[in-house]
Amino acid sequence: MTRDRFRFRYALSPAVSWLPAAVLAVTSACSSEVASEPICDAPYSNCGGVCVALRSDRDHCGACGNECSSGELCVAGACEARPPQGAGVGGSDGVPGGDGGGPEDDGGAGGDPAACDETRYVKRCDGACVDTRTDPDHCGRCGQACDPGRACAGGRCQPICREGFTECAGACVDLDADAQHCGRCGHACDPGQPCEAGSCGCSTEPSEDIGSTVPQRVSGTTRGADDSRLPSCGAPDTADHTFLFTAPTTGTYFFDTLEAPFDTTLAALAASTCAELACNDDGEGIQSQIAVDLLEGESILVVVSGASGAEGDFTLRVTQPGPVMCTPTALEPVVPQTLTGTTVGLEDSVYYNCGVTSLPDATYTFAAPEAGTYVFSARVPEETIIDILDGGACDGDSLGCQYGYGQTNKIVELDAGQTVLVAVSGPSGPLTRFALDIFEAPPCPGQDLGSTVPQTVTGSNEGLSNVLSACYAFSTGGEATYGFTAPRDGVYLFDTEGSTFPVLMEVRRGSCAGEIVTCSDSELSPARITTPLTAGETAVIVLDTYSRTGDYRLEISEIACPVIDLGSTAPQTVTGTTAGFTDVLAPSCGYSGGPEVTYRFTAPADGLYTFNTEGSAFDTTVDVRDGSCAGRSLRCNDNVDPTGELTHSQVSLLLSADQTVIVSVDSNFTSGEYTLNVTQQEAPPCPLIDLGSTVPQTVTGSNEGYPDLLTPECGGGAGGEATYRFTAPAEGYYVFDTAGSTIETVLSVREDGCGGPELACASDGARSRTIVWLEAEQTVVLSVDSNGDEGEYMLNAGQFDGSGTCEAPIELASVVPQTATGTTRGSLEERGASCGGSSAPEVLYSFTAPEAGTYTIDTHDSEYDTVLAVFHDDCSGDELACSDDAPPEGDWFPVTSELTVSLDAGQTILIQVDGYDRSSGSYALNIRR
Repeated sequence: MTRDRFRFRYALSPAVSWLPAAVLAVTSACSSEVASEPICDAPYSNCGGVCVALRSDRDHCGACGNECSSGELCVAGACEARPPQGAGVGGSDGVPGGDGGGPEDDGGAGGDPAACDETRYVKRCDGACVDTRTDPDHCGRCGQACDPGRACAGGRCQPICREGFTECAGACVDLDADAQHCGRCGHACDPGQPCEAGSCGCSTEPSEDIGSTVPQRVSGTTRGADDSRLPSCGAPDTADHTFLFTAPTTGTYFFDTLEAPFDTTLAALAASTCAELACNDDGEGIQSQIAVDLLEGESILVVVSGASGAEGDFTLRVTQPGPVMCTPTALEPVVPQTLTGTTVGLEDSVYYNCGVTSLPDATYTFAAPEAGTYVFSARVPEETIIDILDGGACDGDSLGCQYGYGQTNKIVELDAGQTVLVAVSGPSGPLTRFALDIFEAPPCPGQDLGSTVPQTVTGSNEGLSNVLSACYAFSTGGEATYGFTAPRDGVYLFDTEGSTFPVLMEVRRGSCAGEIVTCSDSELSPARITTPLTAGETAVIVLDTYSRTGDYRLEISEIACPVIDLGSTAPQTVTGTTAGFTDVLAPSCGYSGGPEVTYRFTAPADGLYTFNTEGSAFDTTVDVRDGSCAGRSLRCNDNVDPTGELTHSQVSLLLSADQTVIVSVDSNFTSGEYTLNVTQQEAPPCPLIDLGSTVPQTVTGSNEGYPDLLTPECGGGAGGEATYRFTAPAEGYYVFDTAGSTIETVLSVREDGCGGPELACASDGARSRTIVWLEAEQTVVLSVDSNGDEGEYMLNAGQFDGSGTCEAPIELASVVPQTATGTTRGSLEERGASCGGSSAPEVLYSFTAPEAGTYTIDTHDSEYDTVLAVFHDDCSGDELACSDDAPPEGDWFPVTSELTVSLDAGQTILIQVDGYDRSSGSYALNIRR
């Protein structure tokens, strides 16, 4: 028997200072044959790197190197003749398995002497001869394995790690391959990453190979799946499903889970390194979508997971960008009809004329079977937009666009055979399911009540159609409509007392499509409306409800408008109280609710007349109507100086000799003692100064002492105004501003003289600004007014250079960080964004990224409710991102905006600073990385 058969199989760790000194002292003359001496527990000794029992080892019997002959055994440290076959040898040293022929030995002292050189430690285990003193799989006896990485010495598993293993957290690990201890103890690889040669690598397993097909839809589930990946926008301990995708060509690829019924998270990882390329939680509602730029043949891992532990079945869509296709579904030319649909997975093929773009839409074509009024109604328990376009094309002229919630109706007059395109979309994300009803509108008004006063009508709204949605309410029930024609000038009362449900009542002028005069929406008391009407004037009364049914009662009566005659004296002052009077008239610049006192005044001569309530004891409103209580409002004012005494209201207007007006002293919900002053002065010329056609030019002046003749729409304009005539030298955009003024100005532009319609109005402190398009030789009147204190102003006129528009965006330096400031007040209102801004003016910037990376763009520190959007390259480019309200943080104004975009080095983007609804103001545009 040779010594090599018993040599110790694994070198042991030198870190053994914790072993007993007696063990450390055991050495052998043959120890130089091994690189690291084994540690042997008594009664074993180290002989040539092998732990042996000198009392029984035939190669080292009594001493290292003392071999017994082939016919001898080593017993108690001395060589003795071998006993007869089968007699066995007792286990005098107590080593397990040394019973000389147990059933697990498969050889040894009691087995076939030709199979193994029998000793009490050499056994046949699993068909091989092993040394049970040193074999970690058969340590002490066959089948007794040590823990992974642990050593076997002297037939016992030792608490030290074998060569190639390191102790980490109480376990022997391979630092070259252990994913929890990769390269060093405690260094864990990311979920799904293996440890290769001591470094964290990337594994495509587990994943499902979906090849290179584009477009494609693949189904999957996260139910019962492992948490093998951890996307940066996801949460730990959430099941995920991974797909392996290879790009067939170089380009941009879109991945989405828009059809998933649960809250998903979606990420893309480089298949070679597991580096995260994109991650999205809520891209469209609770579903997710990402875009990844790939080279031909490049592979990625697409990880679908659930947010906040959500799981379920999903569909992953893989697409590439391409030209937007408008492929509407043709509907039968029949009414009524109802269909259901979804916008999930569809393209954005229609620019919505009520303010929202870049949202998927469902489109249909419909041809009117006959001439008539048609209702297109979208029903869904969320926000919806419905747009009707002429000609059946996605780029046709809009016949009407409507935004609503719950049920959104659009009424359109169509000729027989006229084809329209019906587009349905969700402004907040894809619509999972909607119903579209198309029907011919019922006659409106449904009944003509004639001119009888008083009269009472009753009825039920059971089964009536919901077409008009009274009082601007999103979701209402069926409505009844009545036409009434005033028999004479007067004030008429429409009262619903006695109805079995709260009625929403609305009065429209002339027809069902006419101007809404007033509305009463009350859950606590019967709806009541008083409306001045002239003789022969028709009003449409709409009786609606918040989805309730029942019986209604409408009573129409004429009420007296008590008028006190002031005659023709000016100046004069009258005093009184509104207490005890009734609320008959609603002032055009205030609200109904407070009682009013009305006066008749007849102008003694042509002139400028002023009516004010200086000296009153409560918050008054002054309204001047033409001729009678039923006449139109000529001028109205609530608080002449919003920063001063709130009880004082004032109007000034030009009257002709013998012209009669009704002056009402009113209030919003209160009553009290008042003073009414009437004065007269000679009417000044209007416009006062002719500016000619020179541009640019600047004029200065003071509005102190000027009369208050005009009422601009964008401000109270209670101060006197200076008026100028300007004639455009050529067609184009012209800019007018009051930069340099010392007062808070109100700038107005009117056509056709001082009494003409207002083209534009701006009120921005001392820097009011507006832009208007004028034809060559077109004449306008510019008025510089004030909202309070009068004083010096500056008026500047010039041609607009297009700065901040699509044609001439403001170019920003290619550096970060940087901040640009400005104002959108007075800017052009030409374009919207997917998250808003359609009705507000905007300013456009061009920015080129200095290097590749992720850029953050925000409007923090702006003074108004902003909307921020980024487009690729220019105004014709795709929208890359849009933000309305960023979450507040620190001192941030909570309605500013923030977004992030990933840009390549040298990539140019268009940044649009816009406003929510009609908001405008000063902004700060910040760009950082």
